[in-house]
Amino acid sequence: QRMGLSKVIPPMPQITVRPYEDQDRDAFFHVRAMTYNNGRPIPEEDQVFKTTQGFVGEVDGRVAGVFGTLDFTCTRGEAAVQDAAVAGVAVLPEHRRSGVGAEMMKWGVRHFREQGIPMASLYAFRESYYRRFGYEVCGSRVKITVPIEAFPRLNPRLPVRRLTQEEASALKPCYEKFAQARSGMNLRTDKHWSRVLGKDTTIYGAGDPVEAYLLVDHRWQFWEGQEISELIWSTQQGYESILSVMAGIGINKSTVEWYEPSDGPFIGCFMDHGVKVQIERLVMYRVTDVPGCLRALKPTCSGEFTLLVNDPIVPENEGPWRVSFSPEGVQVEKTSVADIEMRTGLFTQALLGQPSLADFARNDLICCRNPRALESALALLPALPTYCTDFF
Repeated sequence: QRMGLSKVIPPMPQITVRPYEDQDRDAFFHVRAMTYNNGRPIPEEDQVFKTTQGFVGEVDGRVAGVFGTLDFTCTRGEAAVQDAAVAGVAVLPEHRRSGVGAEMMKWGVRHFREQGIPMASLYAFRESYYRRFGYEVCGSRVKITVPIEAFPRLNPRLPVRRLTQEEASALKPCYEKFAQARSGMNLRTDKHWSRVLGKDTTIYGAGDPVEAYLLVDHRWQFWEGQEISELIWSTQQGYESILSVMAGIGINKSTVEWYEPSDGPFIGCFMDHGVKVQIERLVMYRVTDVPGCLRALKPTCSGEFTLLVNDPIVPENEGPWRVSFSPEGVQVEKTSVADIEMRTGLFTQALLGQPSLADFARNDLICCRNPRALESALALLPALPTYCTDFF
């Protein structure tokens, strides 16, 4: 207080989050333009929804933030759960650091659960930001860049041919076998495949039926890097056969680069001097419904343990839970005490399998009061490579 005047504190802004409505169109695309289009208005013909559902965050009744979701799935080996793939998160510059983004992310987690979607995923602009809302990096995406002179010399063990886009359905069994050998993969619908197969994408398949394939947008320039947009295989002979095609694609290029999961064969079988390996474009996941995800698993053995998951955004996830399982399924019910305790992000990673529950126990990152309970939990949640081939 000075000269009889008191400081006036402005009222806190009212932040609300809700599903997109038709009346939000102009405001929605204005926010996207300010974040993803250099501030330039998005032409009306480009104002299309590439997501399943849109959402808006309002400050005092005016749209200040937006995001959308795609209707994906998330594998855990043979099991799979619905996954809300969060995309296009944007906040107007004048409202950043005001809590709009945080409210949208917290609201989204609760909303997905209420809609019966037990998992969410996203690609982060900064992982530490989304970690605040229970998301955590799962698995790894290994980028392999091979100078053409270091490319392995392989003869195809299977016949290789170029497929038309009308023949893309021939890729699906190979893709699904790849997906169900790992965690985090989206079991694609025709709509999802249309996102992956651009008009300039060329498809090469090895074997009949297809045991490996690659998608590539050919670059005509000589002695530049050539990116492979997707490489998938279901057998080692398929992998080696499609690798021989990549060598041909790169014969007049400087390098060929592509992504593999952490269990991909290249590093173990063909690594050579000059090959560059990076971990990049990591995906984050977040369990929104702990018992729902556990019940979806397909165990091959039997056991029981009790579990508590610390989740300040969705307290209903905490439990404690008694988890009993057998090849017939997984039962989850409330109990009063827990032998194993961990935070949401660690549980999400343990559920998918990379990093694994065994990694956390080895590094003393979880609270375990009963070694036998941990043994059972490890049987239900073994380590498994986690990977996502869809960018969103």
